[in-house]
Amino acid sequence: MSLPFQKELEKYKNINEDEILSKLSEDELKQLEHVLDDLDPENALLPAGFRQKDQTTKPATGPFDRERLLLYLEKQALEHKDREDFVPFTGEKKGKIFIPKEKPIETRTEEKVTLDPELEEALASASDTELYDLA
Repeated sequence: MSLPFQKELEKYKNINEDEILSKLSEDELKQLEHVLDDLDPENALLPAGFRQKDQTTKPATGPFDRERLLLYLEKQALEHKDREDFVPFTGEKKGKIFIPKEKPIETRTEEKVTLDPELEEALASASDTELYDLA
């Protein structure tokens, strides 16, 4: 059973959205952006980049030249005077020198265990499998 409105929706399945957007003018794109902002600006399903409108309408000032920028910043840093220290550095050491406390070294002493002579003889003559069974 096919509903009548489903037939009407079939014709919209094969629309190329990119082609339609490329045909829009700058003003129409801004208008579309404002309409989309009004729909749901806090939609958690949209990525953050799509939730906030584009605010970069300033034209580019020119090509980016990293070396020139670094040279300019270095020149600015060299020309800028450092502020005077309130207390001049003299290199004088003040206070006591920190000496960490020595912790006593823990030594383990083996305890001497004495067994009955019968047990010692039994353990000495026991095979590996018997020792495994005892463990």
